[in-house]
Amino acid sequence: MASRVRSVGPCVLSAALALSPGCGPGGGPGQPPEEVVKVPGQGSVIVYVEAAKRTAGPLLKTFQEQTGISVSATYRETLGDRFAAALKEDAAKGKVDLFWGETPLSACAIADAGLAVPFRPAGARPVPEQYRDRQFRWIGFAANPRVIVYNSTRLRPDEAPTATADLVRAPWAGHGAVPRISSGPAAFHAAALFALWGGERARSFFDTLRSDGTRIVDDDRAARRLVASGEALWGLIGLDEAICAKREAEPINILFPDRIGLGAVVPPHVAVLLRAAPHPAQAKGLFGYLFASEGAWLLAQNDCALITFTPGVPKPDWVPVLGAINVARVDPLEAWKAYRDDAAFLASWGATGSPASAPRP
Repeated sequence: MASRVRSVGPCVLSAALALSPGCGPGGGPGQPPEEVVKVPGQGSVIVYVEAAKRTAGPLLKTFQEQTGISVSATYRETLGDRFAAALKEDAAKGKVDLFWGETPLSACAIADAGLAVPFRPAGARPVPEQYRDRQFRWIGFAANPRVIVYNSTRLRPDEAPTATADLVRAPWAGHGAVPRISSGPAAFHAAALFALWGGERARSFFDTLRSDGTRIVDDDRAARRLVASGEALWGLIGLDEAICAKREAEPINILFPDRIGLGAVVPPHVAVLLRAAPHPAQAKGLFGYLFASEGAWLLAQNDCALITFTPGVPKPDWVPVLGAINVARVDPLEAWKAYRDDAAFLASWGATGSPASAPRP
């Protein structure tokens, strides 16, 4: 990935948030005042990172180099299934400053546990309304749409599925690969479908995927590998993983599903300031950096890029503009409720050892 480093030292970060429903009650008068972020020129910050290290690592490294603030990051890919519990435990003990989540689901869990403090940086002003909490306990700073990818050597563009519902219809049913929906962006995608379609239709869709021969794998990367190898004709993954595939010249094409109708489900990456942050000034500095042009540039230039919400930031041609996508209007609060209400179904769907998740001979 290309990089550029400028020393910014103590500085003020600003950039523009339009607002809407998030997880939790209230809004309006209960909102915190907008703050212009001042970044200290020294100190340290402790961050728990749900995003992949390939995505967050370059940004955190550059922030450290530019500001002189030492960054200590704990990644989900290091802790695995222990990540969420460790985050809550350390946050409750005042050992974490900031949380970088991949979806509002993890942010809502932190907020509902009383571990998030409302924070409203001026740089977050341009964020579309469906990507932040009403009380500003979490705010999205970049989008990672869920997309359909297909093997370009086995399917022509006019032969590929274009709608989510197509994936359980002939001739595509049973010939794809999808990640499990127990956590992460795949869980947000599933919860969004429960909220948008209703429980009966959503369960029927996922039950059909589970029974029709569709491969159920651990994560987006595994689904991508199956599509690239031709073992699966199509996959349902995040745009970041799909961009990675294109950058590595894999035989994969990308479709934004439901361009006419529902629209693509677009989980945001989110920032949460922890209530008992041991380094609050540095934490606010890093929070603001995620919305500053420098931080947004780094996310857009990543080989597995995200679509940032900060306007006017140069991006490569292979990163789309969010305004060019038909985006499903997902209320994060409704998705969070669906995730909690259907937790047992989401956790058990495609569990390891089920016929659909087992490798084919």
